[in-house]
Amino acid sequence: MKTFLNNIKQDLVDVKNMLSEGNYKPFAVPLILTAALWFGLWYLNTAAAHRVDEIKNKVEAQKAERSNESEYKSSKALYESLIKRLPPDASKEMWLLSEMLSIFTKNNIQPAHTGQHKLEDGGIFTMAYVTYEVEVDYAALGKLIESIENADKFLRISDLQVQRAEGNLGRLKAVFRVNTIFVKNGGGGEK
Repeated sequence: MKTFLNNIKQDLVDVKNMLSEGNYKPFAVPLILTAALWFGLWYLNTAAAHRVDEIKNKVEAQKAERSNESEYKSSKALYESLIKRLPPDASKEMWLLSEMLSIFTKNNIQPAHTGQHKLEDGGIFTMAYVTYEVEVDYAALGKLIESIENADKFLRISDLQVQRAEGNLGRLKAVFRVNTIFVKNGGGGEK
């Protein structure tokens, strides 16, 4: 090992002497080849790193696409199940009134007053509502609200106002609005 180190020391001394004499030509070719080799390796490494980044980006894009596809399918299935609960657009003029008439009949309630059927354009949906006034006891009002809110088709109660009926202890006077949504262009559910 000592001889190896001594040989390296001697070689370094020889290189120093050659350079001090101005004789650098023996070093020019290896120096140029080393510089070219380093430049080539740097270029290949940069190109390879760029290609690896491209592949990583493609893999990430494919993962996101698969995730988006599954999210889209689940959203579409949820949308289709909700659309089935919406009434058909073709019969919107009388549908809400007839649906409410059947709910009132099922609950043995006669509305004291029925408001006018109103439609509002909401883009791809048409929103419809009717205002009702009933005079019932507490239990009947609860069953009526339950029947409306749990109907097979989408019906919701809003603007519910309840107060004691005048002169009739144990009876309530309730005014509420029943709302539904119709999907335009035949997107509604079954009749």
